[in-house]
Amino acid sequence: MPTQCTEYHFQPPRSHSYDLGQRRCEGECLNDCPNGRIASKPSLFRIRLSQVVANIASYLLILDLCTSYSFPTVVIAALMDGEEGITITQSEASWLGSIAYIVEPIGSVLSGTITEFFGRKWSMILVNLPFLVGWILYSVSYSLTMLYVSNVIIGIGIGFMEAPIMTYIAETSQPDIRVILTSIPSIVVQSSFFIAYALGMLTSWRTTAAICVSFPIIASIYVFQMPETPIWLLSRGRVKDAERSLCWLRGWASPEDVKEEFEQLIRYHNATKKGGAVTVPMIQMTVVNANVEDGYEENMETTDQCKPEAERNNENSAHPNVEESEESHCSLETWREMLRRTTMHPFLLVNIYFVVINFGGLAAIRPYMVHVFREYGMHDEAEWITIGTGVLGVMGALTLVTSVHWLGKRLVSMFCMAGNGICCILLGTYSYVDPDVKWMPLTLFILFFYFSSTMFQIPWMMLCEVFPFRTRGLATGVCAALYYVMLFTASKTYLEMEASMQMHGVFFFFAAVNIVCIMLVYKYMPRMEGKTLEEIEAYFSGQNTKGF
Repeated sequence: MPTQCTEYHFQPPRSHSYDLGQRRCEGECLNDCPNGRIASKPSLFRIRLSQVVANIASYLLILDLCTSYSFPTVVIAALMDGEEGITITQSEASWLGSIAYIVEPIGSVLSGTITEFFGRKWSMILVNLPFLVGWILYSVSYSLTMLYVSNVIIGIGIGFMEAPIMTYIAETSQPDIRVILTSIPSIVVQSSFFIAYALGMLTSWRTTAAICVSFPIIASIYVFQMPETPIWLLSRGRVKDAERSLCWLRGWASPEDVKEEFEQLIRYHNATKKGGAVTVPMIQMTVVNANVEDGYEENMETTDQCKPEAERNNENSAHPNVEESEESHCSLETWREMLRRTTMHPFLLVNIYFVVINFGGLAAIRPYMVHVFREYGMHDEAEWITIGTGVLGVMGALTLVTSVHWLGKRLVSMFCMAGNGICCILLGTYSYVDPDVKWMPLTLFILFFYFSSTMFQIPWMMLCEVFPFRTRGLATGVCAALYYVMLFTASKTYLEMEASMQMHGVFFFFAAVNIVCIMLVYKYMPRMEGKTLEEIEAYFSGQNTKGF
């Protein structure tokens, strides 16, 4: 495997064509370029492949996260039928379906601090521990109390996982591929739901939990092989490690191939270190003045492999042009940054999406899907329809992956919210009239789950790109915490809402939420596809609104 080196997804050097171009080796190791032979630049395929390989680490964590997220649906359906010696009431079912969401905000808030302290990579390794313990406890649970404990432990892990995953994807991908890399998790999410539902149908829920024990183990082993993100390494003064990381993520390239991008990364790091906003001139600048960077150019002339280990360690400890962060990224000043427009504007925008996801239908009823289907007269087919929702989720995720690059998150969001609103109005009307036509609610639920699944990943994609580096870990953690607070509220109160408002009233409420959020997205959501993180930051700071 190539030497580990991580990357941040800055604008690629404009002087590089990213095809199989060639260059003459100058000042490099004689072993690498004997007799001055020609060395090849990384191809476009190789550059993108390295980023995909790195981000598979995030996708494995998402597989574990969303399998555990959907697992209570399997357990509740079995226990409400009195299977395997444990019987629960509706009140106990509501707690089992939502108790994890109480503790998830704790993990989410802590994840920002831990991600900044340990780094993205090691945070992604540590987060597997609560999942491993939780799945083991699930597989040996023979009482409701043990199920609650398992849910709480996994809930902390779910909350802790959000910040490192989203931050890692953002900081290791380039703008032209970021929209794809951030939309692929939607396929993993929906596939995880399908896997959980299918395993629950084919085996007992304890056997399903035992199988899922392997997920955190596999994820930990894979993440260990991946690099840390370059921007975090720079923030710790580890310049040569950051350079190697960038080389890894740009197709296992040489330092010369990533020189201009690395210079821009250093410039961005120094600007954020001083607390300044990213400006339009900074975005437009891709080449650093040679007079200013003489010391840096000297270091770049010779590849890392040509130097003794002691020299490489010395280079990592200090650099004339990189200012090492002296304060914690989660200090009081960072919390103040959270209140500034650059962070607060995207923060509110992301939470508009979280409101519609949690109070617009699907998330609220997910733990009780079998119950809801039976209320609509689909008694015998309820379990199979639940598995079918996993298939619909994968279809919705594929729709997002194939369409978001061309249509943009804004248009896809509005289309899905409109579809959800119409389906909820018709489902509410059906419940009120009760015409006893089984194919009608089934068709509406198919469309409802399809639209909801297509839109589900969009706010998580936004977490990867809308926040500035200084607040990214913390803001992502706080957003995830609020998401789980909303999810707990929606899940815990659903059965009470159904009892007080009747089924038709619940779905009319879901429709109203979707309609309101359509208007908010139309007014405040920009088009961010193809933009660098610097350009997006400049937009939310109000300095550059052109092209959005």
